[in-house]
Amino acid sequence: MTMTRMLTVYGAATDSGCVPDRYTYQEMIAINVALMDFKHAREWVSRMLLRGIRPSIRPYRTLLKGYSKVPSEIENARQLWLEIKQRVADGQIVAGKSKTELASAIDIKTYTCIVAAECKAGNFARTLELLDEMSQAGIEPDLAMRNVILEGVVSHNGLNAGLEEVKLMKESGMSPDGYTFSILLDAALREDRLDELKRLLAISASQGFMPSIKLVRSLPFNPIETVDILAKRGALDTVRVYNTLIRAAMQNNEFKQVLQLIDHMRKQSVPPNVVTYGMLLDTLNKAGRLEQAKAVFSELISKHKIKPDVHIFSIMVDACGRAGDIRSMFEYKNMMTEHGIPPSEYIYNSVLSALARQPKVDLAVLEATVDELVSAQPPVRPTVRTFNSIFAAFASCARSDGLTEGQLRFLRTWYYNSSDRYYVVRDAYSYALVLEAFTAAKQLKDALDVYSDMVKQAENDAAVLRTFIGAPGHLIGLMQLCIEQQRFEDVLRLWRDWRTYCSYVPEPAVRSVLFACDQMGHTRVARDVVHGLLTPSTPTFSPQCIGEGTLALYIGLLVKHEMMADIAPVLELWRTAALPPPSLSSTDADVQSLARAPRLPASSKAVCAERRLSEDTVHGIVKLLLQSDHENASKTTDDVLAFVGQHFPDALPT
Repeated sequence: MTMTRMLTVYGAATDSGCVPDRYTYQEMIAINVALMDFKHAREWVSRMLLRGIRPSIRPYRTLLKGYSKVPSEIENARQLWLEIKQRVADGQIVAGKSKTELASAIDIKTYTCIVAAECKAGNFARTLELLDEMSQAGIEPDLAMRNVILEGVVSHNGLNAGLEEVKLMKESGMSPDGYTFSILLDAALREDRLDELKRLLAISASQGFMPSIKLVRSLPFNPIETVDILAKRGALDTVRVYNTLIRAAMQNNEFKQVLQLIDHMRKQSVPPNVVTYGMLLDTLNKAGRLEQAKAVFSELISKHKIKPDVHIFSIMVDACGRAGDIRSMFEYKNMMTEHGIPPSEYIYNSVLSALARQPKVDLAVLEATVDELVSAQPPVRPTVRTFNSIFAAFASCARSDGLTEGQLRFLRTWYYNSSDRYYVVRDAYSYALVLEAFTAAKQLKDALDVYSDMVKQAENDAAVLRTFIGAPGHLIGLMQLCIEQQRFEDVLRLWRDWRTYCSYVPEPAVRSVLFACDQMGHTRVARDVVHGLLTPSTPTFSPQCIGEGTLALYIGLLVKHEMMADIAPVLELWRTAALPPPSLSSTDADVQSLARAPRLPASSKAVCAERRLSEDTVHGIVKLLLQSDHENASKTTDDVLAFVGQHFPDALPT
């Protein structure tokens, strides 16, 4: 999503006549490197050079740093390193932020990146050569580079080798920092050397270095034991120690440990600070203990005289909203103003989300909140969550009460504001919610416009449309609205898109497209749809999409359009079509990306051991045939009854 957003902004800027400069390309290179997309990062470097822009060392260093994190990219790192050296020698790289002054030498940060790449790959002989090269250039390794070397040594040779490397660091006059200890602690944890782990924790704490949350989460000790290790030497702030352990327990979803640590703080007479209270309130919120959270909030103000910050208020607003306590939610939001704290984006998102979840949405309150957000000072920038909450509220209201013309105008305005004014990249849920609102309000033109916008975005991000189709009710609703308003060509267009992006199609969609074909006289299209779904050799083979009712609908279409010769073959094809086994491939081709979207109906994965026909269905088919004036109607009736008698004798009409 970040890359899509960057490309959208880049495209809008270039379309408006803005010429990309060195900094534009640096950002595009950086975001591609962050996504580990080195191929496209390289392409952006080439684009920059083709435009005649003389780069600084920064984009090269960014790409080199990316390579250094992946051992298999070592050859690309070496090639880039040689290119950097050559460009510096040829005067093709400028110094720092200058546009004209040339870089006379490679700096230590860039050397650190290539050293990191060699160490990551375990090439320590090459690392020594680079250190000699630096020395000849008058550059001495700093602590950052020594830590990079230490990381490589520990990774390839273990903790003991790392401890020896740290001794060499100290002998050269360097004192270990927090990152040094982090490397050693990770190694001790990885090698399950618990005594060494405790020793290193105590030493790092005595020098004022707090281990990372990631490491604390993995510690095999009881939280209280960890407090004793980290706090007993007094170099670390005791509240900070507790807060770190509380946060680690929260991230591990160990809420009992959070309460245990809070209780231990009180017994040790360690006063909690605003960060502690924020984490406690967050824990109570996630546990659904709203009344207890309210009591804790009152305690921090009245007893401890702590001024709540925006994070505290965010938790309380969110907690009330999730519990449906709208009155209290607005009370805490208004209380922020009394404390001189302007509501943040998160506050507005929580309020709008809570309003959208109400059984009966009050759109007047929601619209007033949106108006307040727009005029907020300092400005609050809406996010995709902001817009999705607005859209969800309108969709809910449209389903239950419909939308007035004024409400429809508001929805249209904010739908287009999302991209035109705020440059928010809509996701699949944005489109689904707006489409649902317009469909429920019978606004077909608006609904089709939204759908077209989504298809256009899918040209750059196909997952948007796949995720949308993974919750098929929205598209089925749109198809049915098209049928209601006799827009049958649009039904076929929706069907074609569905088959392009998704291998699974729910049966109601098949019935909709057959009905549209019937109304338009597109019998060949209807035949292609049905035979494609029932013929194993076709890429569209999905026999589970045609049940008994859909088969009867198709046969009715054949009778109406006097295609009697097709009835017996389709009955046999329907009977013999082998349904797919339950496997990943039998559902959506992109089912792994749909794990975040609403699940497909169970019927899409269902396996029927055999087909069945009911007497009512057979009776309906026979009745249609007997009412037909076609010259082959009587023979076709006999063929159908013979087929049923042979394969579905229980379904013969009595």
